[in-house]
Amino acid sequence: MTDSLHQATEQTVCTLPGLLVTTTWLTEHLHAPDLRVVDVRPADAFAEAHIPGAVQIDLAALATVVDGVQGMLIGPEAFAAIMGQLGIDENRAVVIYDSNWGMPAARVLWTLAYYGHSNAAVLNGGWDRWEEEGRAVSQATEPPEPTRFTPQPVPAYLAELSWLQTHLDDPNVVLIDTRTNNEYAAGHLPNAIAWDWMNGVPAQGWDTMRPAEELAAELAALGITPDKEIVTYCRSGARAAHTHLVLRKLGYPRVRNYDGSWLEWSARVLGITHS
Repeated sequence: MTDSLHQATEQTVCTLPGLLVTTTWLTEHLHAPDLRVVDVRPADAFAEAHIPGAVQIDLAALATVVDGVQGMLIGPEAFAAIMGQLGIDENRAVVIYDSNWGMPAARVLWTLAYYGHSNAAVLNGGWDRWEEEGRAVSQATEPPEPTRFTPQPVPAYLAELSWLQTHLDDPNVVLIDTRTNNEYAAGHLPNAIAWDWMNGVPAQGWDTMRPAEELAAELAALGITPDKEIVTYCRSGARAAHTHLVLRKLGYPRVRNYDGSWLEWSARVLGITHS
């Protein structure tokens, strides 16, 4: 009875409060046995200092080239192998952080969600807030115990080229171009709404997103409403993943990330060659 109660308590400890967690929450749960912290900063920054117990992954490791298009998501077997090496299975709680308002972390979060892992969150404020608050850091690198990750893709989180082409004129589908205004002006998907992913973060501070009320009103004024199915895209799906996180956090029930994004669309539909 005691062992069962202890195991149940450990599981309760790592119940994530949502898609974003605070530095205080992470500090309180940092040593929980069923939590894995993932650092998405460059390897040299990780080596200099990181959150104790964290493992590091290069965002490029989750990308591959498909039919000449760069930045495409790696397949399920390759993803499962990387997660297994990081000690992540489909049940372990995962908190991801970076030093760029949560954008790289959001790409990892989306990838986990697409491959069926629903127990993950981004650290709000990331490394910048953690360091600013003087919280514990480490230079130690302890290889995690390998485990087995079983991918179970969730198609509703992904927009592929063929899906987009059949839904371009669907009034219930809204495309958001999360690149800069200059990139948008140089070419974009038909009917896409320009909304730079940086619009989602505050002008000051390290928060991953602006207050929900502000964002909801701003998006609604553009016709980006929860009753629609939303597709985010950028150049190769990373910035779009941040907006994907913002929309999920706001409660939008149907949000897809176009993984191929502008690189794929411009190459395969418009015939533009990218160097």
